[in-house]
Amino acid sequence: MERIMEPETVRRISLTKAKKLGYPVNSDLPLLGDIAIQRTQEELVDRMLCLFTCVACSFGLPKQLGWSWLAQEGLLEKVTPEESLYLRSKDESPVEKFQPHVETIWTLAWLAQVHDTLEFNQTCTNDMVSMFPNLKASASSEAFRSKCQLRSVEEIAPKLDLAYCIHWAIQHETEHQLELPKKPKRLRPYIIINRRHALEWLFCDEPWDEVPMDID
Repeated sequence: MERIMEPETVRRISLTKAKKLGYPVNSDLPLLGDIAIQRTQEELVDRMLCLFTCVACSFGLPKQLGWSWLAQEGLLEKVTPEESLYLRSKDESPVEKFQPHVETIWTLAWLAQVHDTLEFNQTCTNDMVSMFPNLKASASSEAFRSKCQLRSVEEIAPKLDLAYCIHWAIQHETEHQLELPKKPKRLRPYIIINRRHALEWLFCDEPWDEVPMDID
């Protein structure tokens, strides 16, 4: 396994950041420990492109065009059952299922070093679409793939740990119906959860739709 900084150090930094962002913290949460990446760079890029296509369709790209592009790139076998059902359906709903995954894609893109900004007080940038192949023009993904490079565990672990700590805070507030003042630096809960989902997926071998998201 690739060594990362001591789990206690990672956690101390995570709790400090979470507190500064206005979240409650729990110093008794299990530490991250030794982790190992379970996905290849190719798997990461495949997953990112499949999800990107679904999200593009949820924002207006014709589904047939999205499906044809995936076929062109040899990705039809890489879509999840849910993605396949959505793309093959003539019904344009439920767009709300995929539109929130803009932030999931942003996280996957960070993992692949398509960009270098994954902060938990900032949403994705408005130019994210321009970082990906032009689906409307049926552009090849070859150039996109060539610039992708999977980050190291050392880089990823602090982001995963922080996402875990903030996810706990969100659940804690919900379960206890805490009415806390709005914090300008806090992202919407679904953004945190979707980002954590993408990060956790990299370290497990479960299917995309079955990624463990335990809190305790």
